[in-house]
Amino acid sequence: MNKSIILKRPVAVHGWRVIGRIAKTVKREELEPILLRARETNGTDAKDIAEHLLFSLSRKVVAERLLHIGKALNILEEIRENRERRFVLTEDGEKAIETGKVFVPEQGAWTVWASDDPLLSSPILRIESWQEPRAFDETRNGREKRSFDKLPLWIREAGGTEITPPAARNGIAIRIDDLEEKAEAVKSNGSLNLIWNVHECRLRLRGRLNGKEVDAELEAPKETSDEIWDVLLKGKGLLEDWDMARQELQVPFDDTTEPERESMRRSLEFKRPSVPNYGVFDPLTVSGVPIVANSHDDAQAWSKWRLAKRIRDYASSQRYADWCREAVAPFDQYRLELPARAELAESAWGAAGRPKPRAWHLIATEDWRL
Repeated sequence: MNKSIILKRPVAVHGWRVIGRIAKTVKREELEPILLRARETNGTDAKDIAEHLLFSLSRKVVAERLLHIGKALNILEEIRENRERRFVLTEDGEKAIETGKVFVPEQGAWTVWASDDPLLSSPILRIESWQEPRAFDETRNGREKRSFDKLPLWIREAGGTEITPPAARNGIAIRIDDLEEKAEAVKSNGSLNLIWNVHECRLRLRGRLNGKEVDAELEAPKETSDEIWDVLLKGKGLLEDWDMARQELQVPFDDTTEPERESMRRSLEFKRPSVPNYGVFDPLTVSGVPIVANSHDDAQAWSKWRLAKRIRDYASSQRYADWCREAVAPFDQYRLELPARAELAESAWGAAGRPKPRAWHLIATEDWRL
C-alpha cells in the first residue's frame, strides 16, 4: 500500500518585543587568512600575522587589531603561555572556515516571532529589528501603558545555537546570544500551517506572517509511513485488524459497502489524528486502503457476492470459470468453493418472484450447454 499520509495543522504563533543581543552571519573576508593561519600553525600572534600575511613587521598593530576582532567575534581564543600570547581557533572559527561566514552580534530591540509546535526543530520563526518608541512620542500619542511579562523559557532555551528562521525568507543564519527576561507580548497577523508528508519524509511551513509570504522546507521527523500508519490505526482501534504482512485491513463482509466489495478498497477517516511527541493534527482521510475478509465465512459470502455481480451476460462455461476466478482472487489465503453453474442456475430460477436477467443468463447457457 502506498500510504499517502499528509498531516496538517495550523501553527500557534507568538510574538514578543525584547531587548537582547542577536548574532547574524556575515562575510568577513579579511579574517579568513587569519583563521587559516591559526589552523595551519595551531595558534598565531600579531608578529606571525604581520610577517606572513601582511608582509611587514611594521604592520604588527594592524595584525593585533585583526586578532582582537576575531576574539570579539568568538572565532579566536586568546591563550597565554610563558608570558606569550597566542590566538587559537574556536569551534565557531572552524565553522567560519567551512562556511566563509562569521556570526556578528548586535545589541538592540527585537521582535521575536516563535512557536512551541513540537514539529519545529527550533521555535524561532523570524526575528526583526524593532525601534523602541521615544517616551515623548508615547506621551503625545496617548499610548496605553505597556505590559511586560516574563519571556517563556522555551524561547530563552533557543539561545546559543545556530538557527535559520524559516519565516525570514532570507536564509541568513542567526544565533541568540542573550535576551532579557522581560518582554512585551505582541499579536501576530496572518496564519501559518505545517504540512507533513510522511511518505515523502517532507515537512513544509506555509502561509503568511505579518504581511509576508512563508513557504519553507523544514527537517521532517524520521518516523516512517509504516510507523505513523500503525499509530493512526491504533488511535482508531483498528491496529489488530491490520494484516502487516499483506498490508490489508481485515473487515466483516456485512460491514462493507457495494463499491468496497468490488474495489477491495475503502477510505478511512481520522477525526483527530494524534502522533506521540508531535501532537494532534487536522482531520485526515486516507483513500484506497486495501481491505479483505476477516474470516473464512466472510470470504465465502464475499466471493459469492462478487460472482453474482459478474453475471451480466450469458454465462458460458468459459465466462463462468473466468468470473469464478475473479470472484475468489482477493481471498487467496482461504480455500473457497463457489457453486457450479447448474447449481446457481437452479437457485436463481427457484427464487421467489419474477426471474431476474441473471437467472436467464444462467438457465439459457445450461439448457443450450454453452
